[in-house]
This record gives sequence, C-alpha cells and structure tokens, in this order.
Amino acid sequence: MDETPRRRRSWLLIVSLCLNLVLVAAITTVAWRVAHRDTRVGAGGPVAPRSLMARYPDAAPALQAIVDSHTAKIETLRAASVETRRAALAVLSSPDATPEKLAAALNAVVRADAAWEAEAIVMTAQGLAALTPAERQALAERLKMRERSWWFRTFVRGR
Repeated sequence: MDETPRRRRSWLLIVSLCLNLVLVAAITTVAWRVAHRDTRVGAGGPVAPRSLMARYPDAAPALQAIVDSHTAKIETLRAASVETRRAALAVLSSPDATPEKLAAALNAVVRADAAWEAEAIVMTAQGLAALTPAERQALAERLKMRERSWWFRTFVRGR
C-alpha cells in the first residue's frame, strides 16, 4: 500500500525533469539564435541575397554585386530610421509635447521605415532576378515545403 504513492511521485518527478530539460533546450536555442543572427545588409531571410548566395554558389558573384550596390544606401536609411525614432522619443518626453507634434514625429518614423524597407525589397527583387528560372522554381518549392512544417517555423533558422 505504501509503494503506490511513492511510485506515482517518482514518475511525476521524472516527467517534470524531462519537461524542464525540454524547456532549457528551447530557451538555449532561442538565446543562441538571437546572439548569432546575421545583421549584415542582405541577410535576414530565405530570399535575402546572402541566403541565396549560400544556397546557389554559382550566382554568388552577381548577388554580392547587388548587395554591394545597395549597402551604403541601406545603411544610411537604417541610421536615419534609428535617428527618427530617437527624435520621436525626444518629442514624447519633452514637456511641451502635443498630440500634433507626436503624430508628426511618428509619421516621420513611418516614412523612414518605409524608405528603408523599400530599398531592402528592391535589393531582394534584384537578387531573385539574378537566379535562373530553374533556381527560382526550386526556391519556391523549398519555401512551400518549409512553410508547411511547424517544427521548422518553430526551431530552425531560415537559410
């Protein structure tokens, strides 16, 4: 009679330990990905030019030329976006902030972000255009398969 509660407690402790190990592994994976993400211009997703360079080495020189041609402008637009956010925060924290001033500052943030994103999209479009039709078709099929997998979306970095 004394053995049944002890066994149940033992099993619960084992299950708890296993769940804790899974949780530690998930947290470690997220921390690793955050610490090792690529923040260079042209990186950041499965269709980004740097990802395409890794996937299609034959197209790498053309893709690198595309990245190089956009790097200066994207870095400038990224810096402008950060500075616009700082200016909006300054407006928000100023004692004479009005809703109109704050709205104007936030609209400036929207415009700065849109300009930065537009340039990144142009670079991505040029990178995709540098691939052969067969490479683009293979990439599209790979992306379709990738989007179907919950495991991939949860744990694996886009390449």
